[in-house]
Amino acid sequence: MKKVLFYFIVSLIPLLAHDAPYSQEKFRGILQKSYLQAPTSSYNAHYGMKGGSFQYFQNRYFYLQDGKYMVFAMCGNRNRSELREKSAWHVSTLTAKTLFAKIYLFPLDQNKEFTFLQIHPDPKKVSQYATTINKPLLRIVWRKKYRGKYDHLWAIIRLSTDTNDHNYLKVDLGKRANNFFTIKIEVIKSRMKIFVNNLLKVYRDIHYWSGSLNYFKAGVYLQGDGCSKVLFDTLKLYDAKKSGKNKIAY
Repeated sequence: MKKVLFYFIVSLIPLLAHDAPYSQEKFRGILQKSYLQAPTSSYNAHYGMKGGSFQYFQNRYFYLQDGKYMVFAMCGNRNRSELREKSAWHVSTLTAKTLFAKIYLFPLDQNKEFTFLQIHPDPKKVSQYATTINKPLLRIVWRKKYRGKYDHLWAIIRLSTDTNDHNYLKVDLGKRANNFFTIKIEVIKSRMKIFVNNLLKVYRDIHYWSGSLNYFKAGVYLQGDGCSKVLFDTLKLYDAKKSGKNKIAY
């Protein structure tokens, strides 16, 4: 019994040595605007943060690494460790809603796919023209193999608000980088843009989504067995009055 307890305590040492991501000023902006969901979408007081008070908060699924990287880590199909934006907005917004990340992806032993950025509707916040669909408009994912390509990133865009319509546009964003890279998602006037390393990869009319109130999500959400981990050097939510002019049709 003493030997088991010893190994249990030793296993906790690396975890206890981590700081809370909030200790880094660069992460305070997004943490003040977010909740944390882990390890499932149902609130868990040990691993989630419902009220967004992150000052001393860290655990095995969410912590600061090397004093500068905000980490999300998870194992198990359909499990997640994700920040969820508190506020909600329409895709028809006249002020650009933007999520910007500098990120390093570690698929580890994930055998299929994981999502690391999303735009998701909130069926509990409805408007005059609201839909009740509980599926994301956008998922940015890593896939081990898809369409003959290995270790690539994909933008998966839902094409309808009809719950019986399962059509998606799937855009190859390129092979996963073995270092940090940047990605930006911008929504304004029912148009969505996705930039990878400052290159415009997607420009899409999403007016069909105008009835939903939406929020950004960032972290790890697994769609296969195994584990994955992501490091954020930068993660920001912000509004901008102007949008970039470059266009690519998808």
